Amino acid sequence: MSWKLVLALALVARPAPLIAQNGNGNGGGTTRLAGRVPAAALPAIDSILAAAAAESLPTEPLVQKALEGGAKNIPADRLVNGVRRGLLQLRQARAIISHAVPGQSPPEGHVAAVAAALARGLSGPIVERLITVAPDEPPGPALHAAADLVAHHFDPDSAADLLVEAHNKGLRGVRLLDVAVAADHELQRPGGRTPSEALAHVRAMLPNVRPGRP
Repeated sequence: MSWKLVLALALVARPAPLIAQNGNGNGGGTTRLAGRVPAAALPAIDSILAAAAAESLPTEPLVQKALEGGAKNIPADRLVNGVRRGLLQLRQARAIISHAVPGQSPPEGHVAAVAAALARGLSGPIVERLITVAPDEPPGPALHAAADLVAHHFDPDSAADLLVEAHNKGLRGVRLLDVAVAADHELQRPGGRTPSEALAHVRAMLPNVRPGRP
Protein backbone atom coordinates (compact mmCIF):
# COMPACT_ATOMS: atom_id res chain seq x y z
CA MET A 1 0.00 0.00 0.00
CA SER A 2 1.43 3.40 -0.95
CA TRP A 3 1.96 6.32 1.39
CA LYS A 4 -0.60 8.22 -0.68
CA LEU A 5 -3.31 5.75 0.34
CA VAL A 6 -2.24 6.01 3.99
CA LEU A 7 -2.60 9.79 3.74
CA ALA A 8 -5.99 9.46 2.07
CA LEU A 9 -7.21 7.19 4.87
CA ALA A 10 -6.00 9.67 7.46
CA LEU A 11 -7.86 12.50 5.73
CA VAL A 12 -11.04 10.45 5.57
CA ALA A 13 -10.79 9.68 9.28
CA ARG A 14 -10.31 13.37 10.15
CA PRO A 15 -12.96 15.52 8.52
CA ALA A 16 -12.26 19.20 8.04
CA PRO A 17 -14.27 21.85 9.90
CA LEU A 18 -17.50 22.80 8.16
CA ILE A 19 -16.31 26.26 7.15
CA ALA A 20 -13.24 24.78 5.51
CA GLN A 21 -15.36 22.16 3.84
CA ASN A 22 -17.99 24.46 2.46
CA GLY A 23 -15.91 27.42 1.52
CA ASN A 24 -18.29 30.04 2.96
CA GLY A 25 -19.60 28.28 6.06
CA ASN A 26 -23.30 28.25 5.09
CA GLY A 27 -23.51 25.16 2.89
CA GLY A 28 -22.05 26.72 -0.28
CA GLY A 29 -18.82 25.76 -1.98
CA THR A 30 -18.50 28.55 -4.52
CA THR A 31 -15.40 30.04 -2.89
CA ARG A 32 -13.35 26.90 -3.51
CA LEU A 33 -15.04 25.82 -6.72
CA ALA A 34 -15.20 29.10 -8.62
CA GLY A 35 -12.91 28.95 -11.61
CA ARG A 36 -12.29 25.23 -11.11
CA VAL A 37 -15.63 23.82 -12.28
CA PRO A 38 -17.93 25.02 -15.06
CA ALA A 39 -19.74 28.18 -13.99
CA ALA A 40 -23.03 26.69 -15.15
CA ALA A 41 -22.65 23.92 -12.56
CA LEU A 42 -21.99 26.16 -9.57
CA PRO A 43 -25.60 27.00 -8.54
CA ALA A 44 -26.70 23.36 -8.58
CA ILE A 45 -23.59 22.17 -6.76
CA ASP A 46 -23.98 24.91 -4.15
CA SER A 47 -27.57 23.76 -3.60
CA ILE A 48 -26.40 20.15 -3.15
CA LEU A 49 -23.74 21.23 -0.65
CA ALA A 50 -26.34 23.26 1.25
CA ALA A 51 -28.61 20.20 1.43
CA ALA A 52 -25.75 18.07 2.77
CA ALA A 53 -24.86 20.66 5.39
CA ALA A 54 -28.51 20.98 6.45
CA GLU A 55 -28.61 17.21 6.96
CA SER A 56 -25.33 17.28 8.94
CA LEU A 57 -23.63 15.20 6.25
CA PRO A 58 -19.97 15.75 5.37
CA THR A 59 -19.59 18.13 2.44
CA GLU A 60 -15.89 17.67 1.76
CA PRO A 61 -16.39 14.47 -0.31
CA LEU A 62 -18.82 16.40 -2.50
CA VAL A 63 -16.42 19.31 -2.91
CA GLN A 64 -13.65 16.90 -3.85
CA LYS A 65 -15.91 15.13 -6.35
CA ALA A 66 -16.71 18.47 -7.98
CA LEU A 67 -13.04 19.47 -8.09
CA GLU A 68 -12.11 16.13 -9.62
CA GLY A 69 -14.79 16.50 -12.26
CA GLY A 70 -13.66 20.02 -13.03
CA ALA A 71 -10.05 18.88 -13.40
CA LYS A 72 -11.21 16.24 -15.90
CA ASN A 73 -13.26 18.82 -17.85
CA ILE A 74 -16.47 16.88 -17.30
CA PRO A 75 -19.48 18.74 -18.74
CA ALA A 76 -21.59 20.70 -16.27
CA ASP A 77 -24.64 18.44 -16.35
CA ARG A 78 -22.62 15.26 -15.81
CA LEU A 79 -20.61 16.92 -13.07
CA VAL A 80 -23.75 17.99 -11.21
CA ASN A 81 -25.20 14.50 -11.54
CA GLY A 82 -22.01 13.03 -10.10
CA VAL A 83 -22.10 15.35 -7.08
CA ARG A 84 -25.80 14.62 -6.59
CA ARG A 85 -25.03 10.88 -6.71
CA GLY A 86 -22.40 11.52 -4.05
CA LEU A 87 -25.04 13.08 -1.81
CA LEU A 88 -27.26 10.02 -2.22
CA GLN A 89 -24.33 7.78 -1.29
CA LEU A 90 -23.67 9.86 1.84
CA ARG A 91 -27.30 9.46 2.86
CA GLN A 92 -27.13 5.72 2.25
CA ALA A 93 -23.86 5.53 4.16
CA ARG A 94 -25.34 7.17 7.26
CA ALA A 95 -28.35 4.87 7.10
CA ILE A 96 -26.09 1.80 6.92
CA ILE A 97 -24.00 2.95 9.89
CA SER A 98 -27.10 3.80 11.92
CA HIS A 99 -28.48 0.32 11.26
CA ALA A 100 -25.16 -1.39 12.05
CA VAL A 101 -24.49 0.68 15.18
CA PRO A 102 -27.88 1.88 16.45
CA GLY A 103 -28.19 4.60 19.02
CA GLN A 104 -25.06 6.48 17.99
CA SER A 105 -24.51 9.52 15.82
CA PRO A 106 -21.97 8.41 13.20
CA PRO A 107 -18.88 10.64 12.85
CA GLU A 108 -18.56 12.47 9.54
CA GLY A 109 -15.36 10.59 8.76
CA HIS A 110 -17.16 7.26 9.10
CA VAL A 111 -19.96 8.41 6.81
CA ALA A 112 -17.44 9.62 4.23
CA ALA A 113 -15.54 6.32 4.35
CA VAL A 114 -18.69 4.25 3.88
CA ALA A 115 -19.85 6.48 1.02
CA ALA A 116 -16.46 6.02 -0.67
CA ALA A 117 -16.80 2.25 -0.33
CA LEU A 118 -20.28 2.33 -1.86
CA ALA A 119 -18.92 4.42 -4.73
CA ARG A 120 -16.30 1.75 -5.34
CA GLY A 121 -19.00 -0.88 -5.66
CA LEU A 122 -19.20 -2.56 -2.26
CA SER A 123 -22.72 -3.67 -1.43
CA GLY A 124 -24.60 -2.39 1.59
CA PRO A 125 -24.69 -5.79 3.34
CA ILE A 126 -20.91 -6.25 2.99
CA VAL A 127 -20.29 -2.74 4.30
CA GLU A 128 -22.63 -3.27 7.23
CA ARG A 129 -21.00 -6.57 8.12
CA LEU A 130 -17.52 -5.04 8.24
CA ILE A 131 -18.77 -2.15 10.37
CA THR A 132 -20.53 -4.49 12.78
CA VAL A 133 -17.33 -6.47 13.38
CA ALA A 134 -15.54 -3.37 14.69
CA PRO A 135 -18.17 -0.76 15.58
CA ASP A 136 -15.76 1.37 17.62
CA GLU A 137 -13.04 1.55 14.96
CA PRO A 138 -12.79 3.80 11.90
CA PRO A 139 -14.23 1.71 9.05
CA GLY A 140 -12.06 3.17 6.29
CA PRO A 141 -9.20 0.62 6.24
CA ALA A 142 -11.45 -2.46 6.28
CA LEU A 143 -13.70 -1.01 3.60
CA HIS A 144 -10.77 0.01 1.42
CA ALA A 145 -9.32 -3.48 1.79
CA ALA A 146 -12.63 -5.09 0.84
CA ALA A 147 -13.05 -2.77 -2.15
CA ASP A 148 -9.50 -3.58 -3.29
CA LEU A 149 -10.22 -7.31 -3.10
CA VAL A 150 -13.46 -6.98 -5.03
CA ALA A 151 -11.69 -4.84 -7.64
CA HIS A 152 -9.27 -7.74 -8.13
CA HIS A 153 -12.22 -10.07 -8.78
CA PHE A 154 -12.35 -11.80 -5.41
CA ASP A 155 -15.81 -12.90 -4.30
CA PRO A 156 -17.22 -10.12 -2.06
CA ASP A 157 -18.49 -12.46 0.66
CA SER A 158 -15.26 -14.47 0.70
CA ALA A 159 -13.24 -11.26 0.86
CA ALA A 160 -15.31 -10.08 3.82
CA ASP A 161 -14.84 -13.48 5.51
CA LEU A 162 -11.07 -13.10 5.22
CA LEU A 163 -11.05 -9.57 6.62
CA VAL A 164 -13.31 -10.56 9.51
CA GLU A 165 -11.00 -13.43 10.38
CA ALA A 166 -7.97 -11.17 10.10
CA HIS A 167 -9.62 -8.68 12.47
CA ASN A 168 -10.49 -11.44 14.92
CA LYS A 169 -6.83 -12.50 14.90
CA GLY A 170 -5.65 -9.05 15.88
CA LEU A 171 -5.06 -7.19 12.63
CA ARG A 172 -6.38 -3.65 12.77
CA GLY A 173 -6.40 -0.49 10.68
CA VAL A 174 -3.99 -0.40 7.76
CA ARG A 175 -2.89 -3.95 8.56
CA LEU A 176 -6.16 -5.03 6.94
CA LEU A 177 -4.93 -3.40 3.75
CA ASP A 178 -1.85 -5.60 4.03
CA VAL A 179 -4.19 -8.59 3.95
CA ALA A 180 -5.70 -7.37 0.69
CA VAL A 181 -2.24 -6.80 -0.79
CA ALA A 182 -1.15 -10.30 0.27
CA ALA A 183 -4.20 -11.86 -1.40
CA ASP A 184 -3.50 -10.00 -4.61
CA HIS A 185 0.15 -11.13 -4.52
CA GLU A 186 -0.94 -14.74 -4.09
CA LEU A 187 -3.32 -14.40 -7.02
CA GLN A 188 -0.46 -13.22 -9.23
CA ARG A 189 2.04 -15.93 -8.27
CA PRO A 190 3.19 -18.28 -11.04
CA GLY A 191 1.13 -21.43 -11.19
CA GLY A 192 -2.29 -19.94 -11.71
CA ARG A 193 -3.86 -19.75 -8.25
CA THR A 194 -7.60 -19.18 -8.29
CA PRO A 195 -9.07 -16.40 -6.15
CA SER A 196 -10.40 -18.94 -3.65
CA GLU A 197 -6.97 -20.59 -3.42
CA ALA A 198 -5.30 -17.22 -2.92
CA LEU A 199 -7.69 -16.33 -0.10
CA ALA A 200 -7.17 -19.72 1.53
CA HIS A 201 -3.40 -19.28 1.43
CA VAL A 202 -3.59 -15.85 3.07
CA ARG A 203 -6.04 -17.17 5.66
CA ALA A 204 -3.57 -19.91 6.57
CA MET A 205 -0.82 -17.36 7.27
CA LEU A 206 -2.93 -15.08 9.49
CA PRO A 207 -2.02 -13.08 11.47
CA ASN A 208 1.51 -13.21 10.06
CA VAL A 209 0.90 -11.20 6.93
CA ARG A 210 3.84 -9.12 5.76
CA PRO A 211 3.38 -5.36 5.64
CA GLY A 212 2.53 -4.34 2.11
CA ARG A 213 3.41 -0.67 2.53
CA PRO A 214 6.82 1.02 2.53
